[in-house]
Amino acid sequence: MRIALVDCLGRGGGKRYATIDVIGVGPRTIAGILEKYNVDYKLFVGEEVVYNPKVLRGFDVLLISAMVSDSGCVGRVLRRWRKYSRGYVILGGPLTLDRQLLKNLEFNVAIVGEGEVVFEKILKLILEDNLDFSKLKGVKGTVYRFRKKVIFNGLAENLTGELLNKYKASTKILSQYPFYWAARVYVEVVRGCSNFRRTSIKLPDGKECIKCNVCYSGDLEERLNCPVNIPPGCGYCGVPSYFGPARSKSIDVIVDEVKCLIDEGATRIVLSAPDFLDFGRDLLVKPKPLTDPREPPANIEHIEALLSQLSDIRDVAKGYVTIMIENIKPNLVTEEVAKVLGKYLKGTTVHLGIESGDEYHARMLGRPNTVEEGVNAVKLLRKYGLRPYVYFIHGLPGQTERTVINTLRIMDLVYRYGAEKLTVYRFRPLPYSAFQDFKEPPPAVKDKLSARIYRKARDLNMLVKRRMLKKRFKVVSVARYPPDRRFLVTYPLTHGPVILVPSKRKFRGKILEVIAKDIYRERVVRGKVNKIIREVKGYRYGDEFRVNPI
Repeated sequence: MRIALVDCLGRGGGKRYATIDVIGVGPRTIAGILEKYNVDYKLFVGEEVVYNPKVLRGFDVLLISAMVSDSGCVGRVLRRWRKYSRGYVILGGPLTLDRQLLKNLEFNVAIVGEGEVVFEKILKLILEDNLDFSKLKGVKGTVYRFRKKVIFNGLAENLTGELLNKYKASTKILSQYPFYWAARVYVEVVRGCSNFRRTSIKLPDGKECIKCNVCYSGDLEERLNCPVNIPPGCGYCGVPSYFGPARSKSIDVIVDEVKCLIDEGATRIVLSAPDFLDFGRDLLVKPKPLTDPREPPANIEHIEALLSQLSDIRDVAKGYVTIMIENIKPNLVTEEVAKVLGKYLKGTTVHLGIESGDEYHARMLGRPNTVEEGVNAVKLLRKYGLRPYVYFIHGLPGQTERTVINTLRIMDLVYRYGAEKLTVYRFRPLPYSAFQDFKEPPPAVKDKLSARIYRKARDLNMLVKRRMLKKRFKVVSVARYPPDRRFLVTYPLTHGPVILVPSKRKFRGKILEVIAKDIYRERVVRGKVNKIIREVKGYRYGDEFRVNPI
């Protein structure tokens, strides 16, 4: 039996439109289970299948991982699959949380929620040539088609910390990704979120906070349930609903995975978590669930134990591999926390959410932090050598002229305090979030208030890029730039804008030191190579013809 595993994450309608340098942990985890059962499989990224469907010939089962926004790509992949096979189709990833989308897609089984245990059960049935759908009746975490009906069995149960450590993500699969030596490879360190507060904005179905205050001051177990059934977390986010409270993976498992990825050729590792500062906090309240986003404070000893071990890995210590983190809650950032992060992660990016710069609006959304804490976190992180990226959202329920004016003021403030990038998203009603039934707002160009937030971020980000000119960056070369092959695409080891350098043979497959010269376009800078630092493992010439690197 041969299985095709297709990573459609971030592919939208069939082409990677953002975060093109990311290798997520979801498909690698599924690959780990396939390897456990010695299954013959091959990985493809979505655009490969869309533009060269013949690659699907000879496979018996199709696995697809995707987000809700990738439904267009998934549909195109499924149509191509049916040209070459009548084999099983299994869907996974956040896409499967949207019931309406599933009704419109041709598949056999979809896995909803944490998928490891459920997928292993389905895989065993396939390997025994015994995928009898009646055996999935009542199995949580599955959706399947039976006699022209779509049967929903609810969310999968959340895995315990012990089970999380049992399922090892594949590291061997890394080399099957295009540009893997230069990509940001995500390693899961925390699953779930500690923010079990609720929004106080009235919901379209009539639900409204009754001010019982349980989700702010109740016992940790009491916070799991709301008397009026408002989903937990920030109103726009569904993570607490389908992934549950935060649970940390063990330090040994994480360090072993990172070492194996580096051996396979990875140069940029991201420690993935809805909030990295939740790492180890669950151990402080065990056996109770971590449902308070503020107490206890960050487990600094546990965080430092992990980061110190990772920093001791030879290629990390020599500067050939970069370790980064992504999301953190501003309210958990103290002077001590920022100091520890700066000690091990200096020069890398770190993302934090402010979302709305209006204090009253932020509290109504269910945010765990005050706006002032968000601004202070930017100051502290910058003080200790990190490069903060700050999230804002336009079109949120409750957006008014007042909230926008206050948000613009805060955007100016975080820029002044050293935020390196202001990332603005349009609100989208996500499944299992409190705001799932709100209407999607218009794009920023069609809404005067949202347009002000969008333009402010664009203007400030351009000013930040001008700050970068004449600075030195350590980058890893990727591939030739398809629109103009005189240039070579490079990614900064510590993250940042794409930098184009002259496409000389001696620069290919190398870690380089470059000096930023000028702004090529909004997200791209041109640079001059100052020196070659070393070769990278696994460089493949011609990957640019397989997948566009930018």
